[in-house]
Amino acid sequence: MTVAPSLTDLQKDALKEVGNIGAGHAATALSQLLNAKITLVEPRIDVLKFRDLASRIGHQDRAVAVLHMYVRGDAPGQIVVLFDRDQAADFVGQFLHRVIGDIQIFDSISDSTLKELGSIVAGSYLSAIVHLTNNELAPSIPTLSYGTIQAAFRSLMSILPDQDVFLVESVFLNQDAEIAGQFILIPEAGSIAPLVSVFGVA
Repeated sequence: MTVAPSLTDLQKDALKEVGNIGAGHAATALSQLLNAKITLVEPRIDVLKFRDLASRIGHQDRAVAVLHMYVRGDAPGQIVVLFDRDQAADFVGQFLHRVIGDIQIFDSISDSTLKELGSIVAGSYLSAIVHLTNNELAPSIPTLSYGTIQAAFRSLMSILPDQDVFLVESVFLNQDAEIAGQFILIPEAGSIAPLVSVFGVA
């Protein structure tokens, strides 16, 4: 039976610093995309076991929008970005109405906008990892889906229960609207060392 390696406290602290920087980059990138001031609430960052992740991020029947991509390169793994489905729809709807006015907005436009927002959040964290660790990492084309927490994690069943995963919970504010995003990095076995070696804690 394969056993997933565990992170030390120093390794967890190193990844949390990456999370803080990535959250700041995400707020800046969203501000540029939306052409509006985006305020970042201090993110909550944690490293936990995959088996504990689903209960941490919400009830299994919680409706979410899920952006998923694979990461290839020196430290391969998977990235998942979760948004509350109703909150995300409201946030995207308000943004689109400000940009294109009070006209009918088709689901395809909302989906495309939400996918772009999720890609920016994921890309900001990935860029922070690349910059701080000097690893070569490349994301796959992201997919966007809707469903429950339970359904989202069913597609990740190949992950070992004891695998350490990296979770960043952020809230982005824009005027009266807000959107809460949960960024999840799931490294493959053997990917932890390249991610933390630059900090001198491998």
